[in-house]
Amino acid sequence: MENKNLIDKAIGFIQKNPKDNLSLQSIADNAGFSLTYFDAIFRQHTGYSPVEYSRIYKLTRSALELRRTQKTVLEIALDFGYASPESFTRAFKNFYSITPSEYREKYSGEAVTWHDLSGKIAISHFRRSFPELNISDIDLALDFCFTHNPLKYAEDIVGMTVAESEILTLGNPETLEHFIYVSDYNSVEPAVMIICENEEDALPYLRLFAKHANPRFSIRRSVDKEWEIFDAEVAKLGLTCRYGYDMIYPNDSISVPEYGGLSIRLLTAEDMTQVKAFKQNGGCAECHVGAIQICFDGKGNAGMKPMGVFENGELICLAMPTLDQIRELRKYDIGAIFTINTNKEGESIDLMWRYAVDYCLKNNAMIGNSNADEDDSPLGVETCERIGLVKVARNCIYRK
Repeated sequence: MENKNLIDKAIGFIQKNPKDNLSLQSIADNAGFSLTYFDAIFRQHTGYSPVEYSRIYKLTRSALELRRTQKTVLEIALDFGYASPESFTRAFKNFYSITPSEYREKYSGEAVTWHDLSGKIAISHFRRSFPELNISDIDLALDFCFTHNPLKYAEDIVGMTVAESEILTLGNPETLEHFIYVSDYNSVEPAVMIICENEEDALPYLRLFAKHANPRFSIRRSVDKEWEIFDAEVAKLGLTCRYGYDMIYPNDSISVPEYGGLSIRLLTAEDMTQVKAFKQNGGCAECHVGAIQICFDGKGNAGMKPMGVFENGELICLAMPTLDQIRELRKYDIGAIFTINTNKEGESIDLMWRYAVDYCLKNNAMIGNSNADEDDSPLGVETCERIGLVKVARNCIYRK
């Protein structure tokens, strides 16, 4: 196993155990490294020592707890292996420049994003792997997207602003004619998106990333243009590509049908019992229940609008459209539509899509469905097009 794979294994071990005080020896043993040169190899790949990485990851997770829960500082300190709230407060203030209590007060009621949580761990790792890339400015990147095609790049306009991101280019960082943005979701591998208007500009990035042991990156391409040279190079390098489409509904009206026995509305805090029962019936995951609860508590994403379809008073279909607003762009991400198995499943999905689109349009925003696959699932291209969304970008995800 190559060193990078061993390092990724070590990072995964750290991230799975954020509440433990991991020693250098325990991390090295788990990854299969000898202790003699593990620290040096880890620093070479990430820019941090293993213990530093563990400490930073632990602090970012504790910050998330401060924002998402009502636990006391003492409870969070003990949960993350600190001997006392005083030692936790010292470590937290050294990293965030404010105390845990000040941090909680400052961000009370605000949406949780990685801007204030992340230590740019994955981004730092990525940049050290590709020193050829020059740092540019996110405002220049937004200028590029708005100037060329804000519909095509709507997902990128949102993506590079809601997550901790860094703008990098092989060209001139002051004019920015093409670039990548790297987003840190506190994972082993960051999300890497190449933004180029033509394949000539994209080819140098392809060849650069192909030198990596396990390249993984995406390109958003126009749906009406073929990149024959680029695709030939992809095949030559032995990369695989998964295709998806970004769908946008840019029009201004839609007809919402009526189905006998079904009703639809925005959810309220009084519906949480129904939402939890929906999860127990296999309709969604615990994280979705948590996100809705946080939203109703006033501590989650203020732009989220949970909505549900009911049959005879029972919640059978759920969606959580979320508004993102950057400069003049207002875009709802409808995301997944969740259902439980009933004889009105198809009707409930159709009703939900149309109601969600109609609600979003009346709120003076476009609607996006990121990375729909070529299938007939609720997120599929066929369903999107039947509802009235149109393909605006082809999202190509490359990897070994």
